[in-house]
Amino acid sequence: MSTYQVFSRETLSGFKTLAEQCRYLLSCKISATANGKALQARVGDFDLPVYCNGDEYQTIQKAVFWLKTQAANYLNAAKQQEI
Repeated sequence: MSTYQVFSRETLSGFKTLAEQCRYLLSCKISATANGKALQARVGDFDLPVYCNGDEYQTIQKAVFWLKTQAANYLNAAKQQEI
């Protein structure tokens, strides 16, 4: 059984980097809601810019991939600036 953190916009806004925000969002429960003909991923009342024409599971998988990619891209860009 997985345990998730309770989502809070205040906690999310307290993180200084995109990577930290993504890590926090990944620790919260991700769900999907209908948005027109597609499903949109969300965490609590926070909509993610992730849409899918598949089912809820596919939408959540896509959101997890998107969040991990955003965090990795941020960290890679930060490393490049150090060089």
